[in-house]
Amino acid sequence: MIKSILRFIIAFWTLTNQTLNAQDIPQSVAPIDAAQVFEWWDDGLITPEEADEIFSRLEEKNYDEACLLAEVYAQEPCSDKSQVRQASRTKRKQAPSIIPHGHITIKEQYDSDGHLKKSHEELLVQFYYFKLHLGSQELLSYRRDGFEAHFGQISTLEFHSHIPLDTLWGTALLYPVSKFRLGIFLDTSKAFHTHISFKPNRENEITATLWKFTNANSIALQARTTLGQISTWYQFGQDWPLVKIQLQSVKKKLSWKTTAYIHGDSIPQKLNLSKGIVENKLWASQTVNAEWPEALNTQLSLKARVLSAASSDSMSARFKLSIESGPERLRPSLSVTCIEASDNCNKTEWKSGIKTSWNQLTLKASVLFSHENHTKPPKIELSANYRSSIAATKLAIKLPEANPAQALSVQNEISLDTAPLGCNLAFAFKKTKTKNFRPNFANIQIMLKF
Repeated sequence: MIKSILRFIIAFWTLTNQTLNAQDIPQSVAPIDAAQVFEWWDDGLITPEEADEIFSRLEEKNYDEACLLAEVYAQEPCSDKSQVRQASRTKRKQAPSIIPHGHITIKEQYDSDGHLKKSHEELLVQFYYFKLHLGSQELLSYRRDGFEAHFGQISTLEFHSHIPLDTLWGTALLYPVSKFRLGIFLDTSKAFHTHISFKPNRENEITATLWKFTNANSIALQARTTLGQISTWYQFGQDWPLVKIQLQSVKKKLSWKTTAYIHGDSIPQKLNLSKGIVENKLWASQTVNAEWPEALNTQLSLKARVLSAASSDSMSARFKLSIESGPERLRPSLSVTCIEASDNCNKTEWKSGIKTSWNQLTLKASVLFSHENHTKPPKIELSANYRSSIAATKLAIKLPEANPAQALSVQNEISLDTAPLGCNLAFAFKKTKTKNFRPNFANIQIMLKF
């Protein structure tokens, strides 16, 4: 069906011979891409299950939650660009176009055997104040001057929920009244909710939602300030509410970020939480960054991750300390990771690297040593990255055991972002002592903008 629609749109585009400005084309810029997630997976920073959780959030376009998972699982920095995009849209308020415009996206993932692991097509069309989304979500939306109406598969973003929700089929209406916003939702399974939020200014907002399902009732509260968001969801009859915390502060030389999920022995119904969050009653991370621009732009980062299993009283903690300094032409770095604090950090990883940047070209080299009661061969990685305004390419060569005769991994990534066409191709090949070069993974994404 989507391919037939694609042919119709291309024909319509050709007949009208209309050229849209770049600002009229809906952009969907994910803070992390599939190639980065695969790289963390290949490096052993995250498990295949954790990678799938991040992929799921990226497909849902819940980039805030995808960033949260990446920062906790991989302990890598991630910044959601949604607020930047929103500010950009606010700045350029203009009359909406009656000419349909949008994009078609095709995504495919292949495993090491060359089998198609995941595939989906997506169509997004905007015209006037309407938006039609087909593919991973079947949804027709209308937005104008704060009023919203949604028909179809309604998800977390349409509900303006800080806590991820299951997708529900129904109708949702949100109506602004001065500094308040009133909302109502009705699902085909007779799920029902009422929503009220108070927004005294652009930075602060308080929201309360009452949910009524066929066999459970819940209340959700969330507050947003300049420091971040705190939300809670309580299902009547359960022992403890679920709480989500995201707080951060950015100063001139010091910044910090706190992320946490806290819940009891059971999870409220209709929440779409990742497996790692469900299995841990405390799921938290803390990041502190300091930088001194006057001292060769030195940057220091401390990251901590704490998990407390719901099925027992056991607690797991991981710490990572990183530092980098120097000019762009020659910038060394060093990091040390305590894999498990409860084991007295018997397993630690030390990674030293060096980076040099020349205009659009960046070269990197790093060596990782793992210490677990005995010394293992170091892991060596070399990479080259070229980036322009519309294209980027990256080549990374990894030696997991320092000796290419033992194991070798080669990863390539090519990205293109132009007005009519965007694509991202990422693929990796791997060899071991017993197996010749063979594909390790491949990810293909093609976007046609019209």
